[in-house]
Amino acid sequence: MPNLNLAYADPPYLGCGERLYGYPEWDSPERHKKLIEFLQDTYPDGWAMSLHTPSISVIAPMLPSDIRWAAWVKPFAVFRPGVNPAYAWEPVVWRGGRTKRSRKMDTVRDWHSEVIAMKRGVPGAKPPGFAAWIVALLGADVRHGDTITDLFHGSGAMLGVWRAGEVPHA
Repeated sequence: MPNLNLAYADPPYLGCGERLYGYPEWDSPERHKKLIEFLQDTYPDGWAMSLHTPSISVIAPMLPSDIRWAAWVKPFAVFRPGVNPAYAWEPVVWRGGRTKRSRKMDTVRDWHSEVIAMKRGVPGAKPPGFAAWIVALLGADVRHGDTITDLFHGSGAMLGVWRAGEVPHA
């Protein structure tokens, strides 16, 4: 089984770059388009990317036609005054990865339910279970020599899952 070179991107969400991270360039749709092109060119084996629901209509036309949509459903999320209904899910897109899986492997769902990460030191930090789910969506497996690059490593959840060798789908 060939080893895969994969990536996960959790960029500052469109419209949140300056306000939450001090990176105004991420408030431009063009910057997100460049990221998608980079992912396609640099990681042809597969990649996943997080985004938020307000940006779907802008980012969706930039995506390749063979992507798949998934959802991170947050049973507990931050409920902001005046925002109703709450933003309690986030879209994830992914393409490629290891698609051939034996019947002995668990089936990976295109949704994941887990509460938000709290006090991780970075706005929008993802919990470890979310990172393990991304690994599973891509079919990444450290035992096969696969690599997964976390382009926006923030809290380090992806690296922690990968180093631990957690393979929830094997």
